[in-house]
Amino acid sequence: MNQEVNGDRNIVAGRDVNITIQDGKSAPPPLSNKFQLAKLPRTDARLFGREEELNLLDQAWQEEKTKVLVLTAFGGMGKTALMQTWLDAKGYAGADAVYTWSFYSQGTAEDRQASAAEFFASALPWFEHDGSPLPSEHDRGLRLAELVCRQRTLLILDGLEPLQYPLAGAMDGALRDKGILCLCRQLAAQNNGLLLISSRQPVQELVDRPGVEQHELDPLSKAAGVELFRAAGIIGTDKELVAAVNTYNGHALSLNLLATYLCEYENGDIRKQDSLRCLTEFPEETRTSRHAFKVMAAYEQQLSGTADLQVLYSLGLFDRPVSAGTMNCLRESEIEHVGGPNNDKVFHAACRRLRRLGLLNRDDAEHPGTLDCHPLVQQYFGKRLEELHPESWQQAHARLYEYFKALPDKELPDTLEEMELLFAAVRHGCAAEMHHETLHKVYYPRILRNNEDYLCVKIGSTNADLTILSRFFDKLWQVPISTLSNYDRALLISRVGFILQGLGRLNEALPTIQVGLKWYINQDDMINAAIMAGNLSQLYLSIGEVSKAVNAGRQGFEFAVKSNCTSQRIDSLTDLADALHQSGTVYESRDLFVEAEKKQKLEADLLYSMRGIHYCDLLLTAGGWHEVKKRAKKTLGWVKKDGGLLDVALDELSLGRAAVQEAIALSDQLTVFSHLGLAPDLACLSLPGSTIASANRVIEAMRRANDWLNQAVNGLREAGQEDDLPRGLLARAAWHRWAAVLLDQSDITQAVQDLQETEEIAQRGGMKLHLIDFHLEAARLSLTADHDILGRTPAEHLAAAKKGIDETGYNRRLPEVKNIEELL
Repeated sequence: MNQEVNGDRNIVAGRDVNITIQDGKSAPPPLSNKFQLAKLPRTDARLFGREEELNLLDQAWQEEKTKVLVLTAFGGMGKTALMQTWLDAKGYAGADAVYTWSFYSQGTAEDRQASAAEFFASALPWFEHDGSPLPSEHDRGLRLAELVCRQRTLLILDGLEPLQYPLAGAMDGALRDKGILCLCRQLAAQNNGLLLISSRQPVQELVDRPGVEQHELDPLSKAAGVELFRAAGIIGTDKELVAAVNTYNGHALSLNLLATYLCEYENGDIRKQDSLRCLTEFPEETRTSRHAFKVMAAYEQQLSGTADLQVLYSLGLFDRPVSAGTMNCLRESEIEHVGGPNNDKVFHAACRRLRRLGLLNRDDAEHPGTLDCHPLVQQYFGKRLEELHPESWQQAHARLYEYFKALPDKELPDTLEEMELLFAAVRHGCAAEMHHETLHKVYYPRILRNNEDYLCVKIGSTNADLTILSRFFDKLWQVPISTLSNYDRALLISRVGFILQGLGRLNEALPTIQVGLKWYINQDDMINAAIMAGNLSQLYLSIGEVSKAVNAGRQGFEFAVKSNCTSQRIDSLTDLADALHQSGTVYESRDLFVEAEKKQKLEADLLYSMRGIHYCDLLLTAGGWHEVKKRAKKTLGWVKKDGGLLDVALDELSLGRAAVQEAIALSDQLTVFSHLGLAPDLACLSLPGSTIASANRVIEAMRRANDWLNQAVNGLREAGQEDDLPRGLLARAAWHRWAAVLLDQSDITQAVQDLQETEEIAQRGGMKLHLIDFHLEAARLSLTADHDILGRTPAEHLAAAKKGIDETGYNRRLPEVKNIEELL
C-alpha cells in the first residue's frame, strides 16, 4: 500500500498462550490486597429483582471453572448497578486485587471509533508493570494479562461496547481494540480470578470458549418494578404500578427516573405518569431508550430556566465524564444555556439537586469535582441543546476546542497518552463545525506532524488515527464534511482507505478506496489516481480477487505513465508485478521488478520499502535466499533510519524467511525434506543434492531466523497493520515446523498458536489469500506432527486450500498443492 480520548480525565489479534516469565526470571511477588473501585460509575439507584444475577456473580467468583463472565443488556438496564451492588456487598471476598474500569467514558454511539489506550496507561502501572516499553496493543494486552494472573484478581471492564463493532455490521460485533482482544483471550485461557465484563452486546470472540459465560439481563419483572416503586414511596394500586412497569418495558433506568420524578413533582402519584406522554419526539435510532428519554423530557420541562438545566446541557457537550477544570472553562465563558452559574455555592447546590434526582452520579473521590452521569442522560441533553440552542452548542464547543488545544505542555506531543488532549481538541473543534481549522491547525501539524505521519508510522496507533478521522465525515468513510476543500476531502478518503486496510477491515476499506479512486480520476489527478489504484490492487489481493488485482495494477500503471511522475511509475510497476506474482505469472512479474529497479537507480540501487518487500517475496519463492539476505540487510539499514515501523518489520520478515531457506540449503537431511513437503516460501526451491553443511551452521541459521521472525511479528503488531501480520505468523509457524525437523526441537504448540491467530485474523477480515496460506501450512504441519491441526486432517486443510485457489485465482500456490498431494 501507498501511501479518542479525553486527556483531562484520564490499539489486534491475540494468541491463547500460557503466561510465563521470560528469560528464566522468577515472577515478582503478587500484589497484596490492592483495590481500585473508583472507576466504576456510582449512582444512588437501588437494585431490585436481580437475585439470580447476584447469585450468578457469587458463583462465577467462587468457582474456578468460570474465568470470564459477560453481562449483556441494552443501555439503562442496570448492568453497572448490578456490579456496583455486588461489590458493595463484598462479593469479591478472597480477592488479592480488584480493578475496575468503565469504557462508557469513550462514548456510546455506534459510529464512535474508540481506543483502550487510557485504560492500559492506567492499569499497567497499577498492576506494577516495570515501565519497560510495550510498543504494540497486543503486547499491552499480553503483559497486563500476565500481571493480572500473578494473584487472584477481579478485573471489571464496564461498558465495553465502545470498543466493539455494531452487531450485524461488516465486522459483526468484533472487538475493535487489539489490546483488549488479547487481554480477554488470555484471561479466558488462563485466569485464577475472574474477568467481569458488561456490554450492550455479546463479546463475539469469547462465544463458546471454555471458561466463558455470557448472560443477558432481562427487563425487570413486574414484581421487581412494583417493589422499586414502593421503596421510592410511589402511591397507587398494585394494578396501576404493574401497568406502569409494563408501559416502560421494565427498563430499570426509566423506572428509577420516573419514580424520582413523581415523588419530586407529582406527590408520588403513579397516575400522574400519564402526563409524561408526547413531550418530545424521539428518532428511530433511540427506540431502545425512548422511555428514559420521555422521563428526561419531563425533567427538562420542570427545570427550564434553572442552573440545574444549564449543568445538564453542559454535560451533553461530552460523551464522557467532565473534569472540574473543563467545567470551569465553560462556566467562565459565560455562554448562554451552558456552564452554570459562576457562583460556586449556586453551582454546587445545582449539582447536589441533580444527584438527588438521579440525573448526576455520585462525586468521584479520586477526581474531585468531576461530573458524570449515565450516557443516556448525556445523549438526551446534548441532543436537546443542539436542537434548541444551536448557537450556544457551537460556541461552547469552540471554547472547548481552544481550551484543549492550549493544554498540552508540548507543541508536538511524543506519546499516545500525551496526545489525548489534542484528540479532545479535534472532537470539540469538529463539533463546533471548525473542521478546516481543526484539520490544519491540530490534526496535520501537531498529531501527524505533517509529512511524518507520526501517529501511524512512528507510534503505530492506527486505531487512534481512525478515531480522529471519523469526526471529519458526514457519512462514515464515504462522504467527508462538505465544507472542506475538494483536496482535503480526497485526502481524507485516501487516508481512511489506507488505515482501514491496515486494520484488516477490508469490507469497509473497499468502497472507500473505490470512492477515492473515482474522485481522483474525476479531478484528473493522475498521481493520486495511480496511488489509489495501487492500494485497490493490494486490497483485491487480500480479499481474494486476484484477476481484479491485476487489472487494478495495470490501470494504476497507466495513470502513473500519464502523470509523468517517475517515482509513481516505479510504485505502480511493483504493485502490478506483485499482483502478477500472486496470479502465478512469475516471468512477467520478475521482468517488471527488474524494470522498476532500473528506473529507480538515480534514487537508490535497490528496490526498498514495499517495492523491495514484494520483490524479495518473488525471489524467495524461487529459492533466492542469497540475494534476499544481501538486499534486506542493506535496505533494513535504510528504513531504520528513515522508514516506518512497517518497513522495518517486513525487511526483518524477509531476513527471517531467507535464513530458514539458508538452514535448509545447509542441511544434509535432503532426503527427509523430500518426504515432508516444503514451507510456503520454499515451494519452488531447488536444493543442491550435494550440499552437506555442519550442524552448527544449520543451528546458527535457524537461530538467526528465529530472532528475525520474532522481531518481525512484534514489529508488525506495533505497526498496527493487521493485513500484513499473517505473513509474519505464517513464516514463524513454518520456522517451528522446520525446527522440529532440523533441530529436533519440537514446539508444534507454538506453530499451532500462530496458525490459529492467522485463521482468526483472515476470517474476521475476509483475507482469502491468507486463509489459503493458513490451510497449506496447517496441512504441512499436520503431516510433520502426524496428527490433526486445529481439528482438521491434512486432507481437509488441503481441500480447503484447493477450493480457495480455484475461487480466487491464487495460482502461485499450485506447486505446493501438488507437493502435499504427493504426500497424502
